[in-house]
Amino acid sequence: MQRINLYPSPLTPLVNDGTGDITHGDYDVAIDNLEAGTYVFAADIQNSGTQTGINVMLFDSGWNPLFSSDKIGHVQTTFTFKKPDRVRIRAFQNGVTISNVIVERADTYALTSGGGGLPSFFTAQNAPY
Repeated sequence: MQRINLYPSPLTPLVNDGTGDITHGDYDVAIDNLEAGTYVFAADIQNSGTQTGINVMLFDSGWNPLFSSDKIGHVQTTFTFKKPDRVRIRAFQNGVTISNVIVERADTYALTSGGGGLPSFFTAQNAPY
């Protein structure tokens, strides 16, 4: 299976710079029309502000929380939809930057979680390098 990052602009960070209105979704990115299934969300979180608390949140189309984290650095989680839905990613407070975002089906993401490289039947003595 081919890996496909469903995040619409993976090279553009999602930034909450405090100039918009969080109640109007100014710091949200939504990914619509996700099929039923399990997905992986992974991203790097930075917070240049002075606030503590939640930095990133994920919601479904009914605004039900799927994930939240106050962690700085790399975060990763899985979430499951029983029917087609959307996921909304929010930079939750001023000073938060979310970058290197991956939203991918868990079955294709798992293909790379073993570290990649050559198949396990190769050893140092018989590897083709």
